[in-house]
Formats: sequence, structure tokens, C-alpha cells
Amino acid sequence: MKSQIRQLLKLSLLLTVAVASASSTSPTTFGGAIKKFFAWPIETLSESVPNQTSSTHAPLLSQKLPRTLYDSSPTELKADAIFSFKLSGSVVRIYAERELNGYGVNYYQGPYPGDEIQGHGADHDAAHEMVVHVTYEDIYSILVFLIVATGMGIFTSRLGMPALVGEIVTGFLLGPPLADFVPFPEAMVLVGEIGLIMLLLEAGVELDIAQLKETGTRAVAIGVTGTILPLLVGVGLTSTTGASIKSAMAVGASFSPTSLGVAASALKAGKMIDTPVGQLIVAACVIDDILALILLSMFQVLVMDSPPIIQYFIPIISSLGFLVVLGGSAVTWMPKFIENKILHRFSEGNRKLVMFTLMTFLMMAYLPLLNYTKASYLTGAFLAGCTFSQVEHAHHQFMEKTHQLMTWLLRVFFAASIGFQVPVSHFGDPYVIGWGFILYLCVLAKLPLAFYVPRFEDSKSDKYNPFLRDRLITGLSMTCRGEFSFIIAAFALEEGLFNAKIYAAIVFAVLLSCITSPFMLLNMIKYFNTKQAEYFASTNPHKLNKGSNGSIPLYLHIKVKSAATMGLQEQFRKIMNDLGLEIVERRTNRQGRGLDATVQTDLFVQDSKMTTKVQKIKAQRHIKKALAQIQVTSAPQNSFYRSGSVRLSSNNLSSLDLKSLADDDQKVLMDAAAQEDSISKRGNEVEKAVKEAIGGGAEVVVDVWNPWPWTGVLETIAKHYDLEPTRTADTLETFARIFDTIDADRGGSVDMGEMYEALQDAGMDITEEGINTLFGIIDEDGNGDVDRDEWNETVDFYLELKEEEEEMQKHEKTIDRVQMQRKLREQKLQELQQVSTKPDSKPEQVDVEAGRASAHVERRVTAFTNDDDESEA
Repeated sequence: MKSQIRQLLKLSLLLTVAVASASSTSPTTFGGAIKKFFAWPIETLSESVPNQTSSTHAPLLSQKLPRTLYDSSPTELKADAIFSFKLSGSVVRIYAERELNGYGVNYYQGPYPGDEIQGHGADHDAAHEMVVHVTYEDIYSILVFLIVATGMGIFTSRLGMPALVGEIVTGFLLGPPLADFVPFPEAMVLVGEIGLIMLLLEAGVELDIAQLKETGTRAVAIGVTGTILPLLVGVGLTSTTGASIKSAMAVGASFSPTSLGVAASALKAGKMIDTPVGQLIVAACVIDDILALILLSMFQVLVMDSPPIIQYFIPIISSLGFLVVLGGSAVTWMPKFIENKILHRFSEGNRKLVMFTLMTFLMMAYLPLLNYTKASYLTGAFLAGCTFSQVEHAHHQFMEKTHQLMTWLLRVFFAASIGFQVPVSHFGDPYVIGWGFILYLCVLAKLPLAFYVPRFEDSKSDKYNPFLRDRLITGLSMTCRGEFSFIIAAFALEEGLFNAKIYAAIVFAVLLSCITSPFMLLNMIKYFNTKQAEYFASTNPHKLNKGSNGSIPLYLHIKVKSAATMGLQEQFRKIMNDLGLEIVERRTNRQGRGLDATVQTDLFVQDSKMTTKVQKIKAQRHIKKALAQIQVTSAPQNSFYRSGSVRLSSNNLSSLDLKSLADDDQKVLMDAAAQEDSISKRGNEVEKAVKEAIGGGAEVVVDVWNPWPWTGVLETIAKHYDLEPTRTADTLETFARIFDTIDADRGGSVDMGEMYEALQDAGMDITEEGINTLFGIIDEDGNGDVDRDEWNETVDFYLELKEEEEEMQKHEKTIDRVQMQRKLREQKLQELQQVSTKPDSKPEQVDVEAGRASAHVERRVTAFTNDDDESEA
């Protein structure tokens, strides 16, 4: 064991030295060191390993297959075989002929297996048997390769780079370019290509027509221009070397596609994916990918020698034609036909299987159809997925069932199909590195696409400009490169459009983009998020106790549900400006993915025309106590409290008998009701204006928004100490002990700085703005301190409100359950009526289908009413 550990340390040192001197060491030596390192467990721990030397001239398929032919007889297996396949003699002959035709050393020198045994000559093509061995060493090597690829992907993603970077690095380190450690490289590449087909299938299933419709011509303009600009820059740069126009176009086309996966991952991490600019970027990347498929089809003609003119247009006509015909059908009538005419005929338990069967059938039909009509077969996978993008629940079920499979297939694709083709041996050539940096200009050529971005929001201040943020984020997002760049470059190299050095320079530039673009994008998003938080914090009226007992602007949450129309998000900016509302935050979400989908837009705005009075804790408790003293004749008492403040209008005030109250109490209630009347009037005005401007039967709901909830700090404390939100002695005592602990000098009061530092040191996720808001709502005299009595009163009031909120939620949940039961019963009756009124239904068919519909609805009713958790799910 000590000798094995000593050997491991020596090999680790050897690998470190090899990596440090990679630029001055030949690829064979460096790759051999890596291979020796990873093969050490096999060679050291196994008792006996046959000396099998791979042919470096034939890196594809099994490099051990010729020696298997030479060493084994057709009637016995090797002792170390894990499993085997039986192949005919003709297949044996094919592999032997591959060796004779220059794929490496011909290990097979004798007659073909089975010829002498069967008594036939060597030229007889009768069926014979042989054994293809898969040894333990092969399986172990594949496992090492997959584990290292997974670990490297996780490592690079933690560094802010796409996981594909680590997977590609694993591919060229352990694959044929360096270590040649991975057995069956051609099989791994084949599995990776299946992953690419699945990636395009998934892209089709994820197609959101409503998103494309909403973003409109701007997404198309960004996609088209983003494809042309790198192409032109690449042609211009490559033409300076005297390269042919075909080679120059191939170089430029390698940089045209933007990677949707890389860009979307960065936007999702920065919480920008559901913003208007995030949706615009995603839509533009979809257009970009479609154009990349057309470019890939065109290169099948560019590689021909002097083809007729019509040949140049066939791929374009074929690609565009199928995109229009099959793509148009996929988003119009085919989803309805599949859902209503096919899936509806099967029980709910079998629909998922039928859907995946149909998807597979379409994919297997579209792949050869597009391939043999001179278009890219990848377009066929995309169109097959598009057909199910509008089928109800198809997207969710596809992602749920294929997520793990897609993860592993794409990992193999980037590690093997891409990583095995990285010419790392050329990266030490100054010519390659120099041209790699020059071709990086093709990546930067997409930065001007930022000028297509519309103004979704107005500038807030000199330090925070949302319009500048949206433009910079769009430009950086479109510079992300990924899978399609490698695919186009590899295809062009295979067809001889440029040499290995130019290919190496392209790969270097694309890898550089995979590292730099997400890094810059994430940091740009973080920068503007910080600026937004600083600007928003500067408008907090509770900060520094200024305006804490006076008036603050009215904040509203406007929720709009409307049809997806072109330029919808740009229209909101004009509407808000006309109403005197400043957009603080905006989020979009679509219900449905088809042409008739609805878009829900949540607008969080600040009103520049109206202010409201801050209600401190004592004022709110005063109102609640006054309400508790009188008789409520219409509405429950707890309905007067909502969204962190007392909401009492003149309408429900008229239902109260105020004669029993003192004059001061009556005045407090009347002032609160008057303010609520003003808020309701303003809300109705905004709602009416938005409805008229959007049109089309839009649904608009306006409510008060509290951007600085004073309960946030108390909720964080309760969660940290696992306290029940009820007014129990234990909970009240815990909050009191927290105050005493913070009050280290026992002075009976704490300031904002003391509480913020103490709670931060305790490991709580507390913001300075949250502390400012809490102190502003508690501190009555405005001296910046909170004493023990104020703290206890605030905690007691907070717990009282939490109890009322819980009771109200139970009441609303009961009402919702009753309404859902009524709705499901009505649906059940409608389904039964539809089944019974079919003109071509036989009596027994009616009974069966009616029973199926009845059972289906009954299951939904039962599932909804079982318990609260299931109903919420």
C-alpha cells in the first residue's frame, strides 16, 4: 500500500509538471502523462492486464477490436469480458478490411473466423460468428471519463462559467487530442450526436409563440442582424489572408449563432429572465438558432466544386419551405388535431405514452425528410418538437421525463463530440493564438445589437439608468457562444473549407467567448442590481427618520392580464408616464404558449401625484382598539387590515355605530377612511385608464403595494429561532430576550446600528433597509432609538396580525374549496352531456366514455378536497 501511495504522489507531481510546461511539451508526452495518471488504478490494482496497445491512426470505434479478432477464436470468450455481442462473419470481414485500408496496424493475419471450422473458403460470405469484448478496463475508463466531466462541469459553473467549458476541457484532456484515455471514442461521439438531436427537439418543444408574438419585429431584427454582422466581420478578416470566399464565409458563420442555453443561464442567475428585456433576448436567440440551422444547410452546397446556381438555393428553399409549411402547421392546426383527435381518444393514464410515441414518430420521419432535401436534419428534430410546443402539458411532461437523460446526453456531447475535436496540440502555435484573438472580434461584432432595445423604463437618476442596463445586458447576452459554433466549424473542417490551424483559432476564440461572455454578463447584472437597490433605498422615507411620521408617495401594484400583442411591454411605459406613475419593477409571465395565450404583467409603480400618511404602530393599534369597541354590522373586523396597514373606507365605516366612541376615536377612524377613499379613487382611475389603453378585454387589478414591509425583520427573527407566529408566552419571552441581548449596555434602548450588527452577527439575512423601516414605524419620538416597551408592543401587535391573517387564509381557503367543487361538478355535467350527445356514439360507447369522464372528474374533486396541502399543490 505504501508503494502504491508513493507511486500516486509521483504521478501527481508528474502531471503537475506536465501541465506547467504544456506550452513547451509535445501533445504526445503531455497526453501520455494524463493517460498514465488516470490509468494508474487499473494497472496497479489489477492482477494481470493484457498488453493492448491502441492504434493512434484509428481513434474511432474500438481500438481493441483488431486485436480481439487476432487473439480470440469464434467459439470462446476472453476471460475478462463483461458482456459480448455476436456478429456475422461479414461484419468481421468489414472491420478487418478497415485495418487493411489504412486505419492502423492489421492485427488480423489469419483466415476469417469460422471459415475453416465450417469448411468453407475465405471468400465465402456465409454467416459466421465472432465475439466483441467489452472489458472491465473499458468500463472503468468510461466511468472515470464521465465522472471527471461531471465534476469539471460543476467546478466551472461555480466559477461563473458555463458547465460546458469544464466538459469540453475534460474531452480534450482525456480524449484522443491528448491522453487518448477514453475507449470507443467513436461510440461516445455517436451518443453525443444523439444528445444534439435531443437538444434541438427540446428547443422545439420549448418554443413560445406568444413570446415571439409579443416581442415582435425587434426580436427578429436582433436575430437577423446578429447573424449577418459576425458573418461579415469574419469574411472581412479572413479575406485579408487570401482565403477563398467559401472559407471566409465558413469562418464568419462559425461565430453567427448565439447560445440560448449559455445566455439564458446567466439571465436566470441574475433574475432577469422574466423581465421584458430578458424575454426579448430569449426570443432573439430562438430566431438566431433557426437561422443557424439554415446556415448549416447552406454549407452542404458550399463544399461542392462548381455546382449549378440552383444548387445554392435548394438548401435555403428547402429549409425555409419546411419551416413555413411544417412550422406553420406545428403552431396552428396540428396541436389541436393531436390533442382533440388523437390524445383525447385515450385514457388519461395512456396519453403521456401516446404523446411521446407520436413525438418520436414525427422526429424519425422529419430527420430523413430534411436530410434528403438538402436541409439540415437538425431542423427536422426542431420541427418535430415545435409540433408539441402548443399541446397542453406537453412541455411540462417532456421536461419532467427527459431532464436527467438530456443532462447526461449533453454532457457527453460537449465532452466527446466537441471536446474530442479540440485541436489542443495547435494551441501552442503563436499563429493560432494570434488569430484566435483576432477572430474574437467576430464575437464582439454582436455588441451593436444593443441599439435595437426599446426604452422599457425611464432613467431614475444619474447613477441608475435602466435603459442603459437593458442595452448593455442585451449586447453581452448576444455575444455568448456555444454548441452551434463548434458544429459549424467542425463541419467546415471536415469538408476542407479551411485548414487545421484556422479551425484551432476558431475553437480558441469560441472557448474564450464561453468563458468571458457569461462572466461579464453576470457581473454587469450584479452591478446594475446593486445600483437599483441603492437608488431604491435612497427613496425610503423611513431612512434617517425623515418623513417617518409624515407623508410618503403612494405605491401601487398593477396586475394586467391581456392577450399577447406586438409591442405590449413598450406600450406600458407610455401608459404609466401619462398617469404620472414611475415603474419601479416589472415582471412578465405568460399563461399558455400558443397564439391565443394571455400575458400577465406585474407593474410595481410609485405615484408622483398622490401621497399617503405613514401609520405607526400606536396609530394602527388605536384604530383596531376603536373598531373593537363598536358593533360591526356588515364585514368581519379582520377584513379592515390588509397589506401591512389598516384599510378602512367610508363604505364600511357607514356600517359601524360610532356614537359609543370618544371624539378622538371617531376622528381617527374618519381620517383613516378618508385616506382609503382617496386611494380607492386613484386606483379606480388607474384601472380604467389601463383598460382603455390596452383594450381587448384586458383584466386589470390595482392594489396598494408596500415596498418596505415593517414586518420583514420580525418574520426573519421568528424563522431563525423557529418560533410559532402566535401570541404565546414562550414566543413573547424569546423576542424580549433578543432585545435584552442586543441592549448590551442595559440602557433600556437600542439604535439601528446596534440591532443591524447584532442580527447580522447572529447569521440572519437582514438588510439595513429592513431595520430602517422597522425603526421608522416603531419610533414615535423620532430620536432613532427603540425602547423595550416599544419593542414589546410592536412584537405583540405583529403576532396579533399574524393570527388574524392565518384565520383569514383558512376562511378564504374554505370558500375557494367550495367554489372549486362547484366548478368541477359543473364541468362533470358538461362532459357527460357532450359524450351523450355525440351523433355517432353507440349506447355502450356512451356508457364507457361517460364513466371514464365521470371517474376523471371525480378523481380531480377527491384530490382537491383530500387536505390543504394537496389542494394548494
